[in-house]
Amino acid sequence: MSDLGEKLVGEKILTKVPAVRSTCKTWEAITKSWVMGKAAAAPHEFLGFMMMNAKVYSLRYNIGEDLVDVKEVDLLNQLEISEVYHCDGLVLCVAMDHSKLVVWNPYLYQTRWIGPRLGENFNIRDIYSIGYSDKKRDHKILRFVDDYSAPGPTHVFRSEIYEISSDSWRVLEAKPKPKWEIQIDEHQRGVSVKGNTYFFAHERYNNCADVKDFLLCFDFTKERFGPRLPLPFHSYNEDCVTLSNVRDEQLAVLFGDFASSFFEIWITLTVEPDYLSWNKFLRVETTALTLFRLDAFLGGSFFVDEENKVAVVFELDECLSTFTPHQNKAFVFGQAGYIHSVTLGQVTKIQLLCPYSGEHIQAFLPPLVCSSSYRPSLVQVKQPLCTKGNATCSMGNG
Repeated sequence: MSDLGEKLVGEKILTKVPAVRSTCKTWEAITKSWVMGKAAAAPHEFLGFMMMNAKVYSLRYNIGEDLVDVKEVDLLNQLEISEVYHCDGLVLCVAMDHSKLVVWNPYLYQTRWIGPRLGENFNIRDIYSIGYSDKKRDHKILRFVDDYSAPGPTHVFRSEIYEISSDSWRVLEAKPKPKWEIQIDEHQRGVSVKGNTYFFAHERYNNCADVKDFLLCFDFTKERFGPRLPLPFHSYNEDCVTLSNVRDEQLAVLFGDFASSFFEIWITLTVEPDYLSWNKFLRVETTALTLFRLDAFLGGSFFVDEENKVAVVFELDECLSTFTPHQNKAFVFGQAGYIHSVTLGQVTKIQLLCPYSGEHIQAFLPPLVCSSSYRPSLVQVKQPLCTKGNATCSMGNG
């Protein structure tokens, strides 16, 4: 294997062989390098994926040098993305026009385009996540439909499961409308930990400005939402709350207080679908940081290097009120506060649908990082043959 060049392995083997096993360190290093870029297999680096300017990028963070490097994924560059999720080596992308989903296995260089159930359409207000059951490790996609807050007389509330192994959707048993709702902003997405997905949620809005907030876990084994889980703080509408994870073992949450100009990050000591306990990781005063501002509705995407006590937060620069070019940036913070920032490239204005009004708007979106570090997966997601009634055939992509 060592006699074969990296380019030959990548172009002639990885893109053709339906499944490979990392039986030697050389093979695994070459495949990681092909997916993530040169030197990507180094043990002191964070490897992951992110969305920037509506495209998917691989992300490499060099812990020793505090270097953040990004590289656009060529395989997906023909598609504009509105959301991106990662779980157990699989990447789930939501198209900007909300017409389709894409599951990507970077290790096997395979993609699958997924349409809705026959006679259905995906909706701007749909909430998605990807996970797996803990018994057979069957990988699934959750589509959560909650239209009770949308304008108009027709309201829908249901959960659907797409099974990757069978390429099929099914509707879960109907439940009464809950008294809670999950945030639907692009960056307020669910985060996978141990195969389950945790969401930031709150009581349905009423005339009271102060509503209770909490986390909810969707258990992919039991295929249902669990009880309300406590947060180590209370947030208001103007505050920034985003979720991340640590090595797919613990949950992390960033809380940015709008009124007091600080943010803090908490990491769980224990995480289960029905129980959480928390420990504060760091707190940063942002008053003196003239180039950093958390966007309460779209920003605050982050990941944590727990061992080196560092957090990397992704935002736009602080020149939003001018007509000068904006920059996507990664801000690195330690226990003592701000360390430095890394410019990732110029931000472009994206046209998207507003989930509340349904109207097209133009906006600058901060980068969105998948917080879990990438690990190769042998799960087959290659486009299946088109058979009557399956999800890929319903798209007309058979």
